[in-house]
Parts: sequence; structure tokens; C-alpha cells
Amino acid sequence: MLSNATPSFSYRHNEDGSHDSICMGCLVTVASVMSEGLLARHEATHVCNPIRLHQISQRDQRAL
Repeated sequence: MLSNATPSFSYRHNEDGSHDSICMGCLVTVASVMSEGLLARHEATHVCNPIRLHQISQRDQRAL
């Protein structure tokens, strides 16, 4: 089932000092930036790809 809820994001701090934002809905890296404060701008415009969401749901169904 696809959700229209606002996605949540997970953050990763990389060895090179950059910061990644990963969408927990579609599992893609939304942005990789040097200034953590820039992540919100990218997250605000992110829209999960419905095909990607379908692929993830199918993979999850097979895992059961």
C-alpha cells in the first residue's frame, strides 16, 4: 500500500564532513551537502517516486 504521508528522514554524517538525508519512505538519498542546514530545503521538495515505493512494498511482501 502506498502512503501519502510526509516522509521522515534519517541523517548520516560522512567522513568527508558532508551530511546525507535519506528518505525513510523510498530509501533514496535526498541530498548530500556540506552544510547540514541545507538539508531541510531538499527534504521540503522531495516526493517519493511511486514506482520505487511499489518496488519496496513488493520486496517487503516477499520477505514475509
